Amino acid sequence: MNAAGNGKTRVVLVGAGFAGVKCAQVLSKRADRLQIVLFNRDNHMVFQPLLADVAGSSLNPRAVAAPLRQLLPKVEVRTQNVVEIDKARSQVVFEGHDGQPQRLDYDHLIVACGNQVNLNLLPGMAAHALPLKTIGDAIALRSAVMAQLEKASTTDDAATRRFYLSFIVIGGGFSGVEVAGEIGDLIEQALRWYPTLQAEETKVTLLHSGERLLPELNERLGRFAEARMRKHGIEVKLSSRAAEVSARGVTLKSGERLEGETVVCTIGTTPLPLIAKLDVAKERGRLLCDADMRLQGQSNLWAIGDCSAVPNAQSGSISPPTAQFAERQGRQCAQNLLRVVDGQATRPFSFRAVGSACGIGGRRGVAELYGVRFSGFIAWWLWRSAFLVKLPSFLQKLKVGFDWIWELVFPRDVSHYRGRRTEPVQREHYSADEPLLSKGGARRDLIAIEDGEVAVYARCTKSGQWREEAAYGPGTLIGEQTLEAFEEPEVEIRAKGSASVVRLPAAVLGRMAEVLSPLDGIVQKAAARPERIIWRHHPAAMAALRQRKVDELAGQLPAVADADTPLGVAYKNLAASQAPSLVVTRAGKFAGVATRSDFLACFARGADRNSRLDEACNSEAWCAHLGDNAAEVAEVMAARDLKLVPVCDAGEQPVAAISADDIVGFALGLER
Repeated sequence: MNAAGNGKTRVVLVGAGFAGVKCAQVLSKRADRLQIVLFNRDNHMVFQPLLADVAGSSLNPRAVAAPLRQLLPKVEVRTQNVVEIDKARSQVVFEGHDGQPQRLDYDHLIVACGNQVNLNLLPGMAAHALPLKTIGDAIALRSAVMAQLEKASTTDDAATRRFYLSFIVIGGGFSGVEVAGEIGDLIEQALRWYPTLQAEETKVTLLHSGERLLPELNERLGRFAEARMRKHGIEVKLSSRAAEVSARGVTLKSGERLEGETVVCTIGTTPLPLIAKLDVAKERGRLLCDADMRLQGQSNLWAIGDCSAVPNAQSGSISPPTAQFAERQGRQCAQNLLRVVDGQATRPFSFRAVGSACGIGGRRGVAELYGVRFSGFIAWWLWRSAFLVKLPSFLQKLKVGFDWIWELVFPRDVSHYRGRRTEPVQREHYSADEPLLSKGGARRDLIAIEDGEVAVYARCTKSGQWREEAAYGPGTLIGEQTLEAFEEPEVEIRAKGSASVVRLPAAVLGRMAEVLSPLDGIVQKAAARPERIIWRHHPAAMAALRQRKVDELAGQLPAVADADTPLGVAYKNLAASQAPSLVVTRAGKFAGVATRSDFLACFARGADRNSRLDEACNSEAWCAHLGDNAAEVAEVMAARDLKLVPVCDAGEQPVAAISADDIVGFALGLER
């Protein structure tokens, strides 16, 4: 296989953390034989272990960002978002510049995209806690600390001042300890510029559910970190599990309430959607790999870094998700891939950690190096030296080194940057025939027409001509539901003349829906959807259907088969049922349908009676759900010319089916 089409082997990497960047660096040494494409949403690598320093104002944000194009000159860097991995076709699906999905073939794919913060771990955490995962998070945290100092300095009430100056950090691992120490240092140095504030009014609390801090390190070092932080004025609360976060602080499982306006979350991660929907073996959300870092059962799909579960031959256990292991995985994965390209046998991943270190504030730290333990200033110096060495570029080493030397001599910057965001609701103007939305496009926004008129246009599949289907004026909401009412694959909403609209982006709508869960459904249902022509002469039918749920009309499932069923057996089941289609399940959940045409097309592609039903399954098929409005289901069936639609429960398990005969029979029983 040669996806690049130029004699080179195309290697696609997704993610530019420690693992992805190191892997790309090693692979680029063979650029004469490889075409390397790196997908990463940012055009820089973030050195995450130093984000706490950015939050504490001891490092400039630019110092922890390494530009990928300068770092990897022989690698094609793309900042588009990869949304799907098509294993069967060896392709990645990504968002193009216009938001439309595009595909890229690969010979080998390396997944190194890490994970994301899970702010839904506790009630209220998403609304009131600050994460620390990106440069933006670190800048926002620093800004929040300075904002509290500014507010407290203008407040006369002592209780209110203490509330503003109380900071709570959840999590006693490396990130939590480091950020608590940095916040403490920043406040201590900043107070000299705030004469109305006293050190006794400030409070930094570090919460940890375990019995000691830094469980990754030796117990003696954890105890030293605890004692040193307490001496530095940081309150450490062990065996204290947070139960809820609110605008007033944190409530513990014990019922104790800790008040403070600033809460920092360093716990909880969850797989990215790209990883979650990839149909491969996983362990606690991480991609399960063979010893050579290829995914189990895959020959050209590899995974490294925090998103992977890689067995370590050195210890016999799964590698921990640390920067040290990620970097070594990146190196060894690249070497194994090159062995595959050269026709050689791969080697199992094997690595023994050099040690660990952590800064705890006050220019003190704890470290363990080759089994030797250090604490105090020398550990802090080793910690910073180790990170300085690990920085991926010489220019970055200079930036970080200069910032640290500057911070040793001069006080920290106490500027308060106000990160004002652009209003999420966008007002837009369109000229005649300019498109607002398109069917199947990446934009799933909700649009309200303020002035002018827009129209829905559909392209006829036979003639190829566009025709106007419906028009809408001021006050109308339009969205995805408006487009889905038409069965044609190409449907657009365009301005008929000059039109002014208010657009609510899907991302903003999603965040609002998290707070007001019914909101998304309400606004989508409010979006204009043209009533199908079949009901024009029988309005009573549609009126009656609007009063009923699909449960009341649905009947039994005629034929169901698992995706692993042989095609021959599955087709016999379909023929015996005399149903228009066979409902396909996977692990008991709805996976799609297979019609007689799907079976014939599958056989024409070379399948035989022993092939899996999955090959004939239409995974894009639509299903209704218990509780859906019968009229809406009828509209979709009419628009898509569906004869039978499965009805699933909340767990996506098919439990019933509704047919066109069910709806027509219901309508015939009504008086006009």
